Amino acid sequence: MAATTIPQVARTSGGQLPSVPPSMHFRIFLRVWPTAGGLKAAQYGFLREMKLSLDKVVSPVVATTVSFGVVGTLFQSMIYNMLISDMYQICTGQRLGSRGAVHRYVASLAPGIAWCVSRETLGMGGGLYLGPVIKARVSALLDRQGFRAQEHALCFASGFMSGACTALCTQWMHNTALLAGRLAAAQEAREAPHYTCSSLRLAYKEMGLGLFTVNFRSRLVLIASAVAILNTVDIFHRSDVRLV
Repeated sequence: MAATTIPQVARTSGGQLPSVPPSMHFRIFLRVWPTAGGLKAAQYGFLREMKLSLDKVVSPVVATTVSFGVVGTLFQSMIYNMLISDMYQICTGQRLGSRGAVHRYVASLAPGIAWCVSRETLGMGGGLYLGPVIKARVSALLDRQGFRAQEHALCFASGFMSGACTALCTQWMHNTALLAGRLAAAQEAREAPHYTCSSLRLAYKEMGLGLFTVNFRSRLVLIASAVAILNTVDIFHRSDVRLV
């Protein structure tokens, strides 16, 4: 994730960050991976619990998308905004003050939270819901043609296709959220701490219609691959096995 996100942050920095050399990639990676890795593991654990609980009271599409929207925002926005903050500190030498870990985590949720909720709900959540739907349609089409596809390969391809589509549809939300993280890293006072409208205005001012496509190739690798893998392993199977 860090490998694909670092270039995106640099491209949306408005020239404040230079092209990040490989040596700096490694330094940033060493700084963020323990926290980011722990947060991702916790994210999927909580995600599974929430989705399986919601399955009892709402439809599968609502359970899947809402779970990703809520849990994904709580964890993913932390990861992205902490990475942006760390990049600015490492690349510019700017110190953002000494804050406790809890305060830093809570503060990292605020920038662009509206865009984060929308991105996670429709991006990952929508992709994971559509994966099995696409798989069923493709499988039926292949059966009519007399072809028999390997199950795991079909799951992966269907997940990758759905993830690619939802990643493209939510790319403008992702870019806007990155700009909100940049405003927070620069300690911009106007519209702090959420930067909902100011981040969108700044994103359109700097990128124009490119707002819908800038960084897409980098994010495609992350989102489509993640949806494909989750669709293949089916993290929601064995609903009888729960954490709580």
